Amino acid sequence: MHSKTMKRKILRHSLLANFFILGAILAIQLSGVWSWLRTIDVGSFVRPQSVILTDANGDELRRVYLDKDRLDLPDDAFSPFLRQAVIAIEDERFFNRGCIDLKAIVRAVMANLSDGDIQGASTITQQLTGNLFLDRSDKSIARKTVESLLACRLEQAASRETILGLYLNHMAFGGMIYGAEEASRTYFGVSARDLTLAQSAVLAAMLQRPTYFSPYGIHLHTAVSREAARAIRKGTIWKVEQIPSAAIDIGLLGTHFLTATGSVYVRGRTDLVLNAMLENGFIGEARLALAREELKSMRFAERTTVNAMPYFALEVQRQLKDGAVQTDYPCDTKAGGCIVQTTLDHALQSLAERIVQEHADEIRTRYGAAHIALVAADRATGHILAYVGNVRYSVNEPGAMIDMARVARQPGSSFKPFVYATAFAAGLEPTTFLLDAPLTLGPDHPRNYEGGYRSWTQISHALAASRNIPAILALLYAGGEDAVLLTAARMGVVAPLDTRNIKRRWMPEFTFGYPLAIGSAEVPLIEMVQGYLTLANAGIRRPLTAIASVRAVDGTLLSPPPAPPVQAIAPQHARWLTSILSDTSIRPTPAWNEALTVSGIQTAIKTGTSSRCVNVDPATGRCTLLPGDVWTMGYSPEFVLGIWAGNADYSPLTANADGMNVIAPLWKEFIAGAHELYPQGQKWFTPELSEKKRRG
Repeated sequence: MHSKTMKRKILRHSLLANFFILGAILAIQLSGVWSWLRTIDVGSFVRPQSVILTDANGDELRRVYLDKDRLDLPDDAFSPFLRQAVIAIEDERFFNRGCIDLKAIVRAVMANLSDGDIQGASTITQQLTGNLFLDRSDKSIARKTVESLLACRLEQAASRETILGLYLNHMAFGGMIYGAEEASRTYFGVSARDLTLAQSAVLAAMLQRPTYFSPYGIHLHTAVSREAARAIRKGTIWKVEQIPSAAIDIGLLGTHFLTATGSVYVRGRTDLVLNAMLENGFIGEARLALAREELKSMRFAERTTVNAMPYFALEVQRQLKDGAVQTDYPCDTKAGGCIVQTTLDHALQSLAERIVQEHADEIRTRYGAAHIALVAADRATGHILAYVGNVRYSVNEPGAMIDMARVARQPGSSFKPFVYATAFAAGLEPTTFLLDAPLTLGPDHPRNYEGGYRSWTQISHALAASRNIPAILALLYAGGEDAVLLTAARMGVVAPLDTRNIKRRWMPEFTFGYPLAIGSAEVPLIEMVQGYLTLANAGIRRPLTAIASVRAVDGTLLSPPPAPPVQAIAPQHARWLTSILSDTSIRPTPAWNEALTVSGIQTAIKTGTSSRCVNVDPATGRCTLLPGDVWTMGYSPEFVLGIWAGNADYSPLTANADGMNVIAPLWKEFIAGAHELYPQGQKWFTPELSEKKRRG
């Protein structure tokens, strides 16, 4: 007996000791929490928002965000139906209760002890603070206590209207979607300002279990057990009250189950929201009936693909980050909350992707080029209409995730128009003769790509036939490397000049030398398209852009008008180059003409092929050369188009690969398809864009 008494005393003392220890720990924690609470203000609730990218027509392409897909609206901008629906189902005494709703707690406890539905007692403010600052999966008393303190402190610091706005902007609505504005756009394709009563009830219904009640999940509609469904069909169950609650798996929307004489309607979570709105006086019977009718035929927007056109989306992000479109608003993934209307034409993008995909396997097998990039722009505006950074976006293929439209590679002969533009500025003309003959420059003996020489040749014929020796002479006559680099930079091809400036920091004597004339300086495809865009517009440089406008969520325009165009080279010189590159009569062979001509459409086109040294002969010191990069650049009166193919790891192509046989077929197919999609466009160059100058 004595032993049992002692054990009870020890146990009692142990429990008291544990109680005091836990109490002390909790007091210390709450003391620290309370000190922190005094510093809280509404500004601490600011979170990064999404950036929505749309195509040129305003149709959503992709959303860009750091960790949560969300857009904020002002507190008073949400549909009144949504505000009322959320209050009715989540916190019916929101505007009248104290910071802790004791009445709701008692009601929840009583309901949970009975056989009814399990209920919670967290207020809107508690849910908000819990989601922002605490682990909601933690059900401990300590966590609930801290949550309550947070809620009380917030309700001291902000009005209920502000708290409701914060709640609607921050709560989860399934997956990575946060905030009512993003949820509204995702599920209904409208702003949360414009939600109907039925749509508002749906969003409010999702708040309890956002992922479970996702419109794209398996719980869209309420389901019943097989036994209950069988009883309904047989007619032994003819009203919903006869179905055991355990046999009902409630969904977001209710379901009509057919019987022999009619149907049994089993409500969904949305019906509970509407009933709560009715009970709280937010709506009447007439509005309730209209909402129920809308729910019968409710359709949700199709899910968007988050990786849609990833290379283009990354290019848009780069332009935003680099300030290509100036705004006073930080529209990026650190701040977000804006809608970026891009310049992408959905039809032309689909055309570009289809063409690249259809030719990719053959080009890889036949020519050894695993990667392809394509950039197409509107000639008149400089808007990027189609953008393919690589054959496919895949983590499983080496180099596939690299945007090759942004990687600098040797453009070969496609760089020559910039050399001749410089030579024209120095006094040469298309009719000027240059000597296509053996040339010695120090220890080097440059050659023509096709071999042989043609003696005295007009510039127009030399460029049309892509002769190397005349291009080198043109560079020397034009003032050398400096002059050509500056002309190219004015036209938008800035990479060669930037590269030289960077290399001269540790190699003061660095120079490209005469190989610059035949495309030795590396340039990204997107810059080459910018340069050809300048040529296509009679020497006027317009920014090549992927962004048409930037707006706030409320529609306010954030981006100013584009910068005015700049006359980069003399209009006449650009027109001469357009004439040469589009003149079918001076192409060297019928095969060239056929390879570079688009039926029924006048085009200015130039191919390019770079060479790569794959082996050095020890005896002679000569390189064995193989093609490395192949290009086709050019424009029609409507579109500017550049296509590149090669390998991201710089491995060479097969010996028979060049810009004409690898890429020109894709170039022609796109230009023809683009004009077919937009048949009203011009098909022939006007005198303002092209001017011939040749001796008879």
